[in-house]
Parts: sequence; structure tokens; C-alpha cells
Amino acid sequence: MLHKFSEGKPYNVIALCMTRFKSYDQVRLINELCKDCGQTGIKVIIFSSVTDLYNGGINDIGEAQIFSSFEPERFDAVVVLSETFKNSEVLGKLISRSKRADVPVISIDREIEGCINIEFDYSNAFEQLVKHIVEYHHIDDVMMIAGNKDNPFSEERVECFKEVLAANGIAVDRNIVLYGDFWADPTRKVLEKYINDGNHIPKAFICANDIMAIECMRTLKEHGYRIPEDVLVTGFDGIDLERYYSPRLTTAEYRIEDLARTIIDAVMDNIDGNHDMSTRIVNYINRLGGSCGCKKTKATNVEERLYKEKFIIDDREEFIQFMYNMIAQLSNYPELHYIFRMIPEHIGRIGYDELWMCFNNDFLDENMDVSIEFNRNNQSNAGYSPTMKVPLHLKGDEICNDGNGEYEQCDLIPDIGKVIERTGSIIVVPIHLQGVSVGYMAASFSPEKFFFSYYQTFLLDFRHILEVYVNRSTTERLYVTDVLTGIYNRHGFYRNIGEVMRRSQKTGNPFAVISMDMDGLKGINDTYGHAEGDYALKKIGDFMRKATTSGEICARFGGDEFLIVLCSENASERADEIVNEIKSDIEYFNAFGNKPYYLNMSIGIYTKIADKTDTLDEYIKNADNLMYENKKENKKKENKL
Repeated sequence: MLHKFSEGKPYNVIALCMTRFKSYDQVRLINELCKDCGQTGIKVIIFSSVTDLYNGGINDIGEAQIFSSFEPERFDAVVVLSETFKNSEVLGKLISRSKRADVPVISIDREIEGCINIEFDYSNAFEQLVKHIVEYHHIDDVMMIAGNKDNPFSEERVECFKEVLAANGIAVDRNIVLYGDFWADPTRKVLEKYINDGNHIPKAFICANDIMAIECMRTLKEHGYRIPEDVLVTGFDGIDLERYYSPRLTTAEYRIEDLARTIIDAVMDNIDGNHDMSTRIVNYINRLGGSCGCKKTKATNVEERLYKEKFIIDDREEFIQFMYNMIAQLSNYPELHYIFRMIPEHIGRIGYDELWMCFNNDFLDENMDVSIEFNRNNQSNAGYSPTMKVPLHLKGDEICNDGNGEYEQCDLIPDIGKVIERTGSIIVVPIHLQGVSVGYMAASFSPEKFFFSYYQTFLLDFRHILEVYVNRSTTERLYVTDVLTGIYNRHGFYRNIGEVMRRSQKTGNPFAVISMDMDGLKGINDTYGHAEGDYALKKIGDFMRKATTSGEICARFGGDEFLIVLCSENASERADEIVNEIKSDIEYFNAFGNKPYYLNMSIGIYTKIADKTDTLDEYIKNADNLMYENKKENKKKENKL
């Protein structure tokens, strides 16, 4: 049984699960919650996808795996921003896993049975907005732009709108509501049609969210209507974009401090044994702006906001250029460990404290390069391996030398206990290639200096570099690898043999060539079919790979022709060892392989210290001659039998 991260510690640890972590509302909550948790003795580990999982394609499949990367029982509570998940199946699995682990689950903005639900008081706030227009401004000529038909949030606001009108003696016509589907383009289309059809323009439009309200104001202005002199407009949600529009919207929003405090209270109540499952409410507060005429928008305020935003945009563009340079530079690197080594030069602006790149054990080989096994099996997606590798661990821009070992995936990152003690917040995001999970990236951070948008930009660009590298690596391996046996083909042999010969010339160590020819392949093909012939060749390749464990080069040179080349101080003895092991495996196969045929090899070994006058063809020819002599001997034995 896994112990909790907080076991025996003076702090608690919660998991915060969401999608689209760099979105405005998510960033606000992360920063406020991490700040308040730091003052309350709670550590926060965030798990987030880049997308909201709505499309459900291969990209979303890889994104969703991040929510299976952690064991809920290791946390004191799991907090889920449920409304950010646009895939109910992924959300359901996450919550079910947490419940089975007997960990309290706190669901934000969506009522889920068995969870501690935190909801927003939308209806009361929306009602007050409608009353503000109807009762305070005495407007009885009013229309509404709602969201999607049959959407519960939209329909709740439509009913509230109609109830306020009815309570004030205003007739409710069925054409009094337009539907903008909660987005800008549908709002513009439905309002343009309404205006172009010559319909009466009311004195006020009450919109179900801020996006539709802003688009409503833009469309009305283009048709010559002034806001608020001719038409009053209200929104709902208090989105970031609203701050940059003039006039500022009259809208409603919740205080992020209230939500963070409510989450912390719910967590601490459950930790302290008060298992209160009643729904907790966070109030929305109406904020009056210029769109209803109650509060004028100061030009200086808009200019100041635009100046700050321009500064942020310029800085972001500069970071994006850094990322372009990184892609151009690192995409051409021949080996993956060089790419990891160069990353710190490009990502300092993210503002992390420490950063880990964690990969599945079957994705990286012992040299921290992409393994052959991954390239063969990359159509499956089993999530994360029980043990992981960390080819890159950064503290600031310093590469730590402790990052090459393996660790248990249930720990998330190496030395997780020490990391949690020295930091307050960690964010974990997925690394996948076309939906196939290969690992994840984790970063510890301080809210006041961490740039979530830069973190996401780097993640996506690094995944692109990795895609390019894996595709190139796969293509190169296909070019130099015999598909049937998995050892080098003729191209691969000649590409790699030069280094072995140079090593022999430089060190003076003998150079050995083992020439092997499979006997009886034609008979197997003719009698039992080519599938059995292929199987026999594959077994020979397996035996060769098994026997060559010290840097030797082995290749399938033709249909039934194989070569092994090596250079070592005791090349002759080593060549004999390899041949004897292959022969032993063949004997075992013939005895227990349950095949109607026998495998046999004719083998020749030629050993010599290489010098500059020697050619590779001479070595191969001499080894072939010895192999053919062995083949003649084998045929004589076969004839006697």
C-alpha cells in the first residue's frame, strides 16, 4: 500500500486537476490557491492537459493520460475543476479512481454525486443584473441573447430573465430571446440577421455571458448605435477580454479569493474529520460598468491596460522567437541527449524553480536515446510505465547530474518527498507523440514569477522537436535495419563498420569477421512455406543479437547470409564465444522448438590486425572462403547421414 505524501509531515498535499491550465480563470485560481495554501500548510500538485479534451481525437487521448499519472491515495484530497473537462468519460474515471482510494473529492462548478461540491450562485447574480436594467434603469423594452438552446446554464438564465420581466409587468414575447451559443460568431450572425430583417432594436440587451455581450456591442456600434446612449448592454462572467473593451461591461463575477478560501476550507474540514458533504456556494458579485451607463470608462485606465498588455505581447513574441530558434537548432541534432543538454539555454523565461522531464522506461534506452522497441510498438498507448527515466533535471539553468537514474512512477518525480518539502507548488503536464504517451514534464514554481503561457509554449514546441527526432530516427533505422531480423541490413553494416576498422588500426587490436550462411533455407521455403522460412531467419537474427553484447556489429547481408564484425584485444577468443553461443541456441531450438525442420549454419571466422592497406572486402572474402569450406564439410556430413 502506498503511503501519503504528507505522512509524518507537518503539511498536507492536494492534487488540483484541470484542463487548459494557461487559461485566464485557471491561472488566476492556481496563483491564488497556491498562495493561500502556502500560508495554510498545504502543498499543491497540479495535473493539467493542454486541451479541454472536447474533440476526443488522438491528441486528446494523449492529453488525457496525465490524469492517470498519479495515485489518488497519496493525496489528502483531490480538487477537480470539473467544468473545464469537456470529456465526461475522462472526468468520470478520474473521480471514480479517487473515490475508490477513499480520498475526498472536491468538484468545482459541477454537481457530482459523492463529491464535496462547490458551486457558483449564478441565478441570484443574473437575477440582480436583470433587475438592475429593468428596475433601476426603468427599461421595459429589453431583449436577451442566450447561450445554446437546451443548455442548462443558458436555460436557467432565460427563465430568470422571463421571471423578472413578468414580475415587473412586462409582456414576455417568444421572440424576445436570441441565441448566440455562448460564442462571438453565432452572436454576430443572429444579431446581424435580426437587424437586417428590419426588426425593432430594444433599449437594452441582456446577454448570458461576456463574449456575447462584447460582440453585441461591436455589432450594434457598426450599425450606428451608441452604447449606452442608445442601447444598454450587460454581460456575465467577468472574463479577461472585457478589461480591454470600451465601454467596460456591466457584468457579474466571483472573487477568486472567495473560491480559493472555500476550497481550502473544504479540504481542511475533511482532513480534520468534519466530512460535511453539503454543497458550498461561492457568490457572484455584480460589477457595474459603462455599458449600462452607471460608470464611465476612463480613457487613462484603458490606455494603461493597453500599455501593459502591449508590453506583455512584446515579451511573449520575443519568447516565441526564442522557441523558433530552439526548434530550428535542436531539430537537427543527431542524438537526443544533446537536445536535452541544450534546452536550458532557451527556457529561462518560464520562471520555474526546478524542472523534470520524465519518460517511460520503454521510450528511452540506456543511452537516453529513443529505443528501438518504442519505434516498433508506438501504435499502443498504455499510459505510463511502472518505472520512469529522467534524462533532464534542472535547477534554474543548472543541469543536475542526478537525472539519469530510474525511479518509481508512483512517486511522480525522483526524491518527491524532498522536492515537496522545499517547494509549495508543482505542475505536471503530458508529453505525447500523436496521442501516444511517452512521459510528462513537471515544474516546481512560485506563483509570482511563473509564466504559464511560456510553460505551455515550450511544452508544445519540445513535443514538436521530439516528433521530428523520433520520425527521423525511425526513418534512419528503417534504412539501416533488416525489417525481418531487427539487425543491420547491408546499408547499416557499411555505415557502422568504418568505426570498427579505425578502432582496430588505432589500437592495434585484432579485427574479426564472422561469415555465416544458413543451410537449407530453400528447402524450408519449398516444403513448409515462406512464412516458416521467415521465422527461421528471424530466429537466427535473435540468436545473433543475444550473442553480441559487447559492441559487435551484426548484419543480414542477403537472403541467408549473415556477418558479425568485432574488434577487441582477444578478438579470436571473443569470436569463438559468439559462434559457440549461436550454435548452442540453434541446438536448443532444434531439440525443443517443435518445428518439423532443423536450423544449421555454415560459419567462417577470419581474424587479423587491420592496417591502412587492408580493405573490408578482403576481410569479408577471406571469412566467406572459410565459411564455404565449412559448408562443404557440413554437406559431407549430411551425405554420410
